[in-house]
Amino acid sequence: MSTSPRKLLSTNSELRPIGVWTWTIPALADRLDDGRTISTCPNAGACASVCYARNGTFRFPVVKAAHRRNLARVVDDLLGWQIEMTKELEAKKFRPTGSPRHNAAPDLDAVDPWIRDWALAGGQAVRIHDGGDFFSDEYLLAWIDIARRTPDVLFYAYTKEVTRFRLIAEDHAPENFRWIFSMGGKEDHLVDKDRERHADVFPDEITMELAGYSNQDPSDLWAVTLPTTRIGVPQNNISHFKKKLAGRTFAQAEDDRRNRRAKNDD
Repeated sequence: MSTSPRKLLSTNSELRPIGVWTWTIPALADRLDDGRTISTCPNAGACASVCYARNGTFRFPVVKAAHRRNLARVVDDLLGWQIEMTKELEAKKFRPTGSPRHNAAPDLDAVDPWIRDWALAGGQAVRIHDGGDFFSDEYLLAWIDIARRTPDVLFYAYTKEVTRFRLIAEDHAPENFRWIFSMGGKEDHLVDKDRERHADVFPDEITMELAGYSNQDPSDLWAVTLPTTRIGVPQNNISHFKKKLAGRTFAQAEDDRRNRRAKNDD
């Protein structure tokens, strides 16, 4: 008896209500079944010690096994995975519904033309990574190619790979492939905060507003649709993470980490 192939894309309790699909690999690093250790977040900095993708349900054995299986697939058969992902995205459920997506942005008149047309057509969205990052040039290029072959789907991702995206995505990514530089990484200092869309995690909404950041909490899609480069993300209510951050944003925690390392190197 034949079985249906395992689906590559899934969703979760946060993204399901806004109609977003996701693909995830392990956060930070993982050891594959054959003993190889793969760094999946090469530029993780202060974020590593307060990463929500290494907490809660992400630690369940069945979840960890699924994410490890995803990682092994892209490491060992990137082209085969790319072909399979592209084919999966050809399914009817990933085509525009024709019904406008009013949750895509607080004001569709304020978004860029591609996003507005996508939202009005009822387009579908894929968030690349709940955990993990674009750990190699080849992996990033594979996602860019997938996006190019499915131009009516919005792909978006948070990433700390500033240099990699500058060298590859800025010149090669299609309009439906969007990214947000995620603060708390080793390349924070490279981000042009006035020009480049980026996200920082704040202890509360008041601190976020005083810093001039717009809250994306009502919908994760707002991270790529709000008409600003400064995206604010509320801190997860995880007590030991809040204790480590001690009221700091991820960017501030990374600044402190870099300063400590600089002093130790003197």
